[in-house]
Amino acid sequence: MQTYVVHWQFPNQEAHIKGCDAFAEYLEGGAEYDKFEGFEVVLRVVNPEGANGWEIVKASDHKAVWKSCHPWCAGFGVDIEVVPVLTDSEFLEVHNEIKS
Repeated sequence: MQTYVVHWQFPNQEAHIKGCDAFAEYLEGGAEYDKFEGFEVVLRVVNPEGANGWEIVKASDHKAVWKSCHPWCAGFGVDIEVVPVLTDSEFLEVHNEIKS
C-alpha cells in the first residue's frame, strides 16, 4: 500500500457551508468510506476557517484515492491535491538500499 497526503480546498464559502453539513452527516453516519478494499484514511485534520483540510491515506493505487475524493469534487467543487509520500520506515528502507 502506498501512503498519500491528500489536501482539499473548497472553492468558495457557499460550497464550504454545504460541504460542512454533508461532512458532519458523513462522520455522524460512521464514515463508512474511510476504509474499503485498497483504501484507508489513516488521519484526517480539518481547517474549518480555511475551508480546507488534509488526510493521510494508505491506498493500493491512485485510482482508490480518486474513488474516495470524487464525491466531494463532484458534489461541492472541491479542489484536490494528492501527493505520494514515504513513511519514516519506508524512507529508511529505500535510503539504505540506494546509499553507496
